Amino acid sequence: MAFTPGLRPGVLCRFVSPVGIHRTSASRGGGSGGFADGGGAVSPFDSNAWTIEHRCTQCGAPINLGETDRLFACPFCRVKMCLTTTDCFRYYLPAPDTATPGIFYAPYWRIKGMSFSCDGDYEVRESLLDATHRASNDLFIPESLGLRPQTLKLRFIAPGTGANFVKPSMAFDAAFSEIQAALPPYTRADQSAGPFYSTFVGEKVSLVYAPFYIRGSMVFDAILGEPLHTTRFAEDFSPPQETADGTLKVLPALCPNCGADLEGGRESIGFFCTNCNSSWYLTGSSLERIPFSVIAGVDDDPLNLPFWRIKARFQGITLETFADLVRMANLPRAIKKEWESQALFFWVPAFKVNAGLLLRISRLVTINQSPQGMAETDTPPAAPYPITFPVHEAAESIKVTIAALMATKKKLWPILKDLTIFPVESRLVYIPFRRQGRDLINMSMQFSVSSNSLKHGEHL
Repeated sequence: MAFTPGLRPGVLCRFVSPVGIHRTSASRGGGSGGFADGGGAVSPFDSNAWTIEHRCTQCGAPINLGETDRLFACPFCRVKMCLTTTDCFRYYLPAPDTATPGIFYAPYWRIKGMSFSCDGDYEVRESLLDATHRASNDLFIPESLGLRPQTLKLRFIAPGTGANFVKPSMAFDAAFSEIQAALPPYTRADQSAGPFYSTFVGEKVSLVYAPFYIRGSMVFDAILGEPLHTTRFAEDFSPPQETADGTLKVLPALCPNCGADLEGGRESIGFFCTNCNSSWYLTGSSLERIPFSVIAGVDDDPLNLPFWRIKARFQGITLETFADLVRMANLPRAIKKEWESQALFFWVPAFKVNAGLLLRISRLVTINQSPQGMAETDTPPAAPYPITFPVHEAAESIKVTIAALMATKKKLWPILKDLTIFPVESRLVYIPFRRQGRDLINMSMQFSVSSNSLKHGEHL
């Protein structure tokens, strides 16, 4: 399966501490002990608060969607559809009185993602970062949208919207540079003395347009009808008469192979066809068929969680076989002869959870490599959990997993910035978990995940 480059994050002005993780047992060097997460409260910046007004492309009926919704069925005509875009989703906050002359829509970058930092104290720190930041060099425009997208309904920008949308004049990276100083020190990526390596994974990037108008030198908020402030920057401003045709694509949720209905969750970017037993991945403009495997479970009604199994090659470090991993992580295992030729795979959850739990699950499943009973099958798993974490983001998290596994961090962490990773292949693999109260337990690898963490991750 081809890997596509993810958008690089850059606009970050809110810092949200990650949900706490409770380790039940652990061993040195990222050992094989199990762990359980403690769940926790949903972030106050939960993107589930975003409501987007949309109209069915088949019958025109109004539909309310969440920001994370990618598969939906029209409640009127019952047609199932998938939402995707070739670059990033574009939304706007509609002005209540569109008859007001001179209304223009100013652009804001929106980013939400997980931050990982390999600090000078040889600890991996994780956090969730969520922000909006103006995408315009016009300084009279407010720097951030604040909580407005969570309190008002948005709409997709689509061909024929007809409003005056100002073209972004501030690049994503430039906006990032403007707010670097506001971040906690260990989340910054430009420090000369540390951290050794920083990255953002699972980022959600979009453009949100807010309405304004100008009277004299006064800038008015078109939603409230109130002036923001008087400034010389607005005196000679004349908003360009442009439109912004969105790149929103609405695809029928039908199997490209046989035409049957596809099955998946609302937030899912991957779907199954139970008619021809195929799996499909939502790319920027289409549905791409991907290979999958299912690990046999011992329970009658397991919950199957999806993982990306990724093979990669490296430049800057010797890490080709499972034996190489055991040596690098100093795992308490006697290296077997066959491990010297056993291909190394990295396992990353294909579902969203908080940053700390994502790293710990990836580390644990990676050092176990091949759960017992794995066999390729042409039958979709029973009760599959939605695929919500893109494969290219999973590939970007590999370096952090390697950093967490390194036993001699003082020796190896200085090379992290120069370490280059080339993903070679990927496969979707479902691993069964036993339901036990509020926990999901995998007996073969001896670890559990709380259902609260999965629920929280649905809206990350």
